[in-house]
Amino acid sequence: MTVKKSKKNAEKNALLKAYRRMLSIRVAQEELVKLYMDKKIFSMVHFYIGQEAVAVGVCDALQKGDKVMGNHRSHGHYLAKGGNFRKMVCELLGKANGSAHGKGGSMHMIAKEVNFVGSTPLLGSVVPISAGVAFEQKYNKRGTVTVAFYGDGASEEGVVYETYNLAALYKLPLLLVIENNLFSINSYIKNRRSVNYDVKKIVEGLGARYEQADGNDYHDVHKKALSLVKSIREKSEPAVLECMTYRHMAHSTPLMEEGYRNEDTAEKRQESDSLKKLHNELLGIGVTEKRLSSLENTLRTRVRKDIAFAEKSPYPKKIELYTDMYAR
Repeated sequence: MTVKKSKKNAEKNALLKAYRRMLSIRVAQEELVKLYMDKKIFSMVHFYIGQEAVAVGVCDALQKGDKVMGNHRSHGHYLAKGGNFRKMVCELLGKANGSAHGKGGSMHMIAKEVNFVGSTPLLGSVVPISAGVAFEQKYNKRGTVTVAFYGDGASEEGVVYETYNLAALYKLPLLLVIENNLFSINSYIKNRRSVNYDVKKIVEGLGARYEQADGNDYHDVHKKALSLVKSIREKSEPAVLECMTYRHMAHSTPLMEEGYRNEDTAEKRQESDSLKKLHNELLGIGVTEKRLSSLENTLRTRVRKDIAFAEKSPYPKKIELYTDMYAR
């Protein structure tokens, strides 16, 4: 009886931890939306609301030494890997305390201290770059894995297919995660692909392993990511995990209602929301609404403090315009 109770408590704590990590990303994004609407962020911003289960589900399957790379929509990837939100918001505001000293902005997240190698806004480019990172890991026998996140639109780039082949040829320890939210900006997936287009056949035909997960379900993403990462470590063979999910907002603005989105309406997105699912699951295993509300309030207070810090932080000095221009 004690063993069963201990196991249940462990499962509850693990679920609470996952929920907290996903909620922290959601709350951070919601507060950044306010900052954007107040015209305090001048760069392009691609909000991650709705896709939290993918970043957290995958990153929860990794070890400390594993490396992660992201794309233009990488706030969630950065935070899920352990990136510092205060540094992130400073970066969005172009402040010297930012993760890239205020020079990168929203689409150039980096946190080398937690092995978040960086993100790139050039669609599809993260895939071949991550293959290079994975090659270094294999060459130096580090026993670690590289993960790259990219979208369904970027997955159609020619360089992505080339990387599938190269990664399989060299048996790279690489996990490529497609976040399929149905749209490439506002171009619907069925308008971009022939009826016979098959991601599974493409990936496996080029020599990598393929799995598909419900990107709105933390458990499904985490379970399949764990399995693939384990296989990659043991066999040093690449894999692709395609996560079917929904982007709740517009491509790069905090709009919730868009007329062209008939397949994934706002109602459908809310019904499938990964946070809502975990929230209800936690209530079902005895976690009180009061505790969950308290958790959200705590996270929101912390995020607002970090934003206040960032707003008061200094901009880079003019001399910084001439630094970091070349690799050393």
